[in-house]
Amino acid sequence: MSRISKKTKLTVITAASVLCASLLTFQAVPLLRAADNNAPAAGQAAPQPAAGQQQPAAGQTAQQPAAGQQPAAPADAQPAPQQAAAPPANARNELPDDGKFTLAAENASLRLLVDSTTAHFKLEDKRSGQVYRSFPDPDYWPKETITGTWRNNLRSPIMIEYIDMANFKSQPKIISWLEDKGTLEGFQKTQDGFKVTFSFGGTQFKIPVEVKLAAEYVETKIIDDGIKEGKFSLLNLKLYPMFGAEPSSGQDGYIVLPDGSGALIHFKVNRSNDKSVYRENLYGSDISYFNERTQRQKVTMPVFGMKSGSSAFVAVMTGGEEYSKLFASPSGAFGGSNWITSEWQYRIKFFQNTSQKGNAGFYTYSKEMFKVPQRAMRYYPLEQGKNDYVGMALKYRDYLMKEKGLKPVKADSPKVPFYLDIVGADRKQGLLWDAYLKGTTTSEAMEMVKRLYGLGIENMSIQYSGWQKDGYSSYGQVFPVDSRIGGGDGMKQFIQFAHSLKIPVFLTANYTLNNTQGNGFSPRYDGMRNLAGRLLTFENFNNRDTITLMSTKFAASVLSNDLKQYKGLGVDGIYFEDGVGRYLDTDFNDRYKASRTEEMKTQNAMLKETLDTLGGVSIERPNFYTLSNVTHLHRLPEDFSYDLFVDESIPFTQIALHGLITYTSNWANLRDQYQSEFLRAIEYGAYPSFVFTNAPSGAMKGAYGIWYYSMNYRDWEAKAVEEYQRFNQALGDVQNKAIVGHRTLAPNVKEVVYEGGKRIVINYNAETYTNGNLKVPGQDFIVVTGGKTP
Repeated sequence: MSRISKKTKLTVITAASVLCASLLTFQAVPLLRAADNNAPAAGQAAPQPAAGQQQPAAGQTAQQPAAGQQPAAPADAQPAPQQAAAPPANARNELPDDGKFTLAAENASLRLLVDSTTAHFKLEDKRSGQVYRSFPDPDYWPKETITGTWRNNLRSPIMIEYIDMANFKSQPKIISWLEDKGTLEGFQKTQDGFKVTFSFGGTQFKIPVEVKLAAEYVETKIIDDGIKEGKFSLLNLKLYPMFGAEPSSGQDGYIVLPDGSGALIHFKVNRSNDKSVYRENLYGSDISYFNERTQRQKVTMPVFGMKSGSSAFVAVMTGGEEYSKLFASPSGAFGGSNWITSEWQYRIKFFQNTSQKGNAGFYTYSKEMFKVPQRAMRYYPLEQGKNDYVGMALKYRDYLMKEKGLKPVKADSPKVPFYLDIVGADRKQGLLWDAYLKGTTTSEAMEMVKRLYGLGIENMSIQYSGWQKDGYSSYGQVFPVDSRIGGGDGMKQFIQFAHSLKIPVFLTANYTLNNTQGNGFSPRYDGMRNLAGRLLTFENFNNRDTITLMSTKFAASVLSNDLKQYKGLGVDGIYFEDGVGRYLDTDFNDRYKASRTEEMKTQNAMLKETLDTLGGVSIERPNFYTLSNVTHLHRLPEDFSYDLFVDESIPFTQIALHGLITYTSNWANLRDQYQSEFLRAIEYGAYPSFVFTNAPSGAMKGAYGIWYYSMNYRDWEAKAVEEYQRFNQALGDVQNKAIVGHRTLAPNVKEVVYEGGKRIVINYNAETYTNGNLKVPGQDFIVVTGGKTP
């Protein structure tokens, strides 16, 4: 349960200010997590200065603001690309000659051809005849008006951003292999493709890569161990950034972003005045460095796609994505083509304080280069008839089943699961000491479940929060169960009662924050630290309590000990909240030092140990690296970040996951637009979820951690039963089925199709939607039987 709920703000990021705004960077205490359409727990990005505001360069001294304020970030911006009145007369000759491409690999479906003079490649889909190039479309390029350095950048197979670390006034610079007069070293064909090292001329970087063909995809890899640097330091690179790039003119297409639930940037011809681009971290920001504040929803899926006419592909990052940003450039931003790629990160900016209080210092970059075994990207061309965003999501679903081990869920009941979050207790400020706010005791929880079960909500799944000593806002030591809500015996009796009704019970726990010094925790020795050595903390907005982030490796040992007590209570799993599985941060505590990659492994180990011991793991809005060790995804986003250049939200996440893992949308009793959000949950195949207390609504007002008021179950039980019946009507018989179709029938009218042919039509309009014999009442949905909808 997130402690703060915020609306996502509109975000526009211009090409000039963002493309070169390198990497994540550090901010001062107190920390707040960047909003992923929900408030955060552990740290939030700092606001960027207004356009044109002067900022210090890397290495330049900066005065840190007073405690509670954010440091200004240094600008890494370079001028936006220039547009020429007319392209060069020999423009087509700037691209690789078709006659120089030779066969590198071939299978039943695909052919890979390569130009040994540039290492550019073409992927031919033998099923459809479509050709995907790693360079701009030759038919359009003569019309391309971009000039100067960026014309070479777009033609190049690789471009990099670098800095001169020896010069404290140095600013990051971008250069491409072509612009730097690079050469190829060691080019050779392999059994299934080719490998080569891009040797840059003036900057002297050497970047080894491999390209190989598989049955369904072509994969590009960067071999980090082989990277060589000269006198400059590598910040990031884009490999084959123009793969599949296409102009808007004459093309019916779109870019698919993993923003929120998924979003589309439609191809548009007249974007010349809009230089906005999309640039966002995979798996969220890293609070050990400086963070660019965008207020976007977090990118949790390492996947993107593009459709152009009858051709389409979906790309999946399969290695090293924890050190990457997703970069999308609609036509008109950087050239006339629409393109999307990964920007692989090698160094990140941070604030190096030079005073004990940490309020003065300078910005610099991490000295050591981030290395992973490989940075890999797979490009899957889609077959005809499956070449839209639904086809992309289904191909990603297939990847999750084959590579991550996900399997169709077993529907134990013809009724959908009803996810019930029960709040035990929390604290608020009192006159002399904190007051204990009792929400639901274990005996009251028993009565609540009995009541809802008797009203027809039989297939429940319970997540019980605020059960630890002193309630929800006490972190770091979850056991024993607070005696004021029933203690260990009361919780055990409640769980046994729930099990008698075949209802699983998960206990909510936070293994990221610690404000109790429980389990022998010492902030000085066991707290997470950033690259500058500063302790990472979170400030509770309500009581200004400074809470330390535990080193994940320390938290893992605590969890291992706690699992025995969870097991003793008979719980079915843990609902990990605000940390494990959701946020990914580097730890520079010398005792528990861990890179972002190692943190990812530690988190997965914690989840797997829990899964093996208890049988269930639930996470709120998790990153997708957790999916192999999670049984339920709670409160998934159903919207996007409302960038002005992004056109619409799509259920990409839900199409990929439905039938493989259970998921919910937001709690029904906390919706902003009640009926519209109910319909969105139906459209997206989510299951019903409510958060309840036995206490009267408003009883938790002023609580440190629980910021939700309308939670009394008696006020909501009639609505909950009504909704449960509607959810069963829509989703009861498709719990283990995939979504195989999703389209817009009319403005604000959507159709969803499941395996087996079941169709649901959702009408968000106030008026009835009519099409032939099909009628859908306003603000409602119907299940269609007996054939395809018009």
